[in-house]
This record gives sequence, C-alpha cells and structure tokens, in this order.
Amino acid sequence: MDIEVYREFMALAAHKSFVSAARDLNMSQPSLSRHMNALSNDLGCRLFYDTRPLSLTAAGEVVLKHAGKIIGDQANMLAELRALPAGGSDRILILDLLHTNALYVGINEVVARAKERFAGLRVEFVNMDNSGLGGQQMVDAGKVDVAFETIISENPPTELHVSDSVEAIWIPEFHGELVAGVSRTSPLAAKGQLALADLAQSRFILQANRYSERFREDFIALCREVGFYPNITLVPTDNPLEFYATDPGDGIHLLTKVDRKYKPLMSDMLKQHVVILPFADKKRYVDAFALMDSDPGRPDLEYFAELLREHAERFRSADAPADA
Repeated sequence: MDIEVYREFMALAAHKSFVSAARDLNMSQPSLSRHMNALSNDLGCRLFYDTRPLSLTAAGEVVLKHAGKIIGDQANMLAELRALPAGGSDRILILDLLHTNALYVGINEVVARAKERFAGLRVEFVNMDNSGLGGQQMVDAGKVDVAFETIISENPPTELHVSDSVEAIWIPEFHGELVAGVSRTSPLAAKGQLALADLAQSRFILQANRYSERFREDFIALCREVGFYPNITLVPTDNPLEFYATDPGDGIHLLTKVDRKYKPLMSDMLKQHVVILPFADKKRYVDAFALMDSDPGRPDLEYFAELLREHAERFRSADAPADA
C-alpha cells in the first residue's frame, strides 16, 4: 500500500469534502475517491459516512488515530535506511513541513519537471530525524537536500541570512500577515482586533518541533519589544493536522494569513474552533524559505533549485506594485 494514501485520508478527514481536500492535495477528485475506496477495501472497513460534510465512521476514527504514526514509522525507517552506505545519489530528500507537497504548490511542479529532466530520479518527503539538528544543519550535514526555515519580520517580503554554504529560496505560498487564532469561546474573540501587548497575560501554543525554533525566537523578540516575555506552551504531536484541528482552549495559535488562492490545508479545520484576529498595533509578516546547498555539485539539485527560484520570482513579480 502506498503510504501517501494515509496523508490523503488525513486531509480528507480534516476537510470533510472531496472537492476541497483534492484541491489542497493538488490532485483530481476522482483520483482521491479511487484512493479512498482502495484504502477502504484493503482495510476491509468503511471509513466515511456519505454525509455532507463527510463524517468518519468508528473505523475511520481508528484509522485517523494511527495514520500519523504510520507515516512517522515510515519516516523513521527511511532515516535508518539513509544512514546505511549509499550506492548512488538519484534521489532528492525534502523535509516534510506539515505536508509540504500539499501546502507548497510550487514544489509539486518542480518535482514533476525535475523527474522529466532526470530519468529515474526519486523525490522523498521525510521527517526530521532524532539527531537534534535543525533544518539548515541537516542540509549542511548532507542528511537532506531541501529543508525549511520560517521567520517573522515587519517588512515583507524579506531575505533570510544564512551561511555561505546554504542558499535560501523564498516560498511565496507561506508568505502572509501574522495573526492570532483565538478560541471562539474566549473573551478575546469578541474584540475584533488586538494589539500584541493585549496578550501579555495570554498563553501561546506552538508545536514542539525543530521546524519552528526560529519562528519562536522571532516571536519572543517581538513580544520583548512591546514589554513582555510570552508564555509559550510547546505541544508534542505526531500529527500536525490534529494539532490545528483541536480547540486551543485558553491557548492562542500563531498563524499566517496567506493569499486566499492557496487556501491552506489548515484553514477549514481552524475555523471550526478559532476566530482569526489581526494585530491592530503593527503588522508583522511570516515568511518561509527553502534551504538548499549553494553548491551541490549535482545537476539534478542545481536544476531543482533553479526551478524553485523561478517559481519564487514569478510570484514576487506578480505581487510587485506597478510603476506609476
């Protein structure tokens, strides 16, 4: 069974709609339907009721409970296999940042074009290993070919300063205004907008992973500028979708308000539980970057980076103001 079907199942369970799930997975609705039917047949159980929106059966709830672990186990297996002596370099390893291939629209196009150019090329989305290294360090160590970094700034778009050995390529799909996701039951939800200082006594919740270390550091710096040190709770989770699909209670999500045409996978899930509030005192922006070896010495990786740069520049040019 293709492990990717579990990612698709998790997306469908989150969206409760074949149409929106297929759109964010960058695949056709008939293909997603076939994959779900095949998964149901392989497991010998019905996973969804034919309701609108879709709802999980008891069996579907069980599969959802284990799907994230199945994906994680495969990632751990691949990490161990990569640690074995390698016989070739006909694959590109990409860190999986909350289902990178679903959120990062451009990377799907780049993967397809790279495979057309280089016959037999394999592209794998993998999780961070247990080495304790961050994304840039994993690129430097040769553990992965593409990693990611997310930052907060006050002036969009921005550049990321990295070491000379690493190139940072802007990701247009992840660019947007920093906003707060407040539980619908919270008194803050009625405010309509917030100043960052209004949240001095609040609790912020972030995933406990090394993807968000730079983001967390930047947020702490912003809070200290307005006079407080933020209370941040790091939440361990094997399933990022489950993290965002759960009511934050008295916690506050830090989110990115991206261009609506991308409609991120998390947006529909979040709206079930949170109200999105902008910061009225000052706009801050979230930007993400793909990190790659600046001189990989491999034609496939050099071509991959070239295509990612083209994708970024195409969207950067489209967003630039026209000359008067």
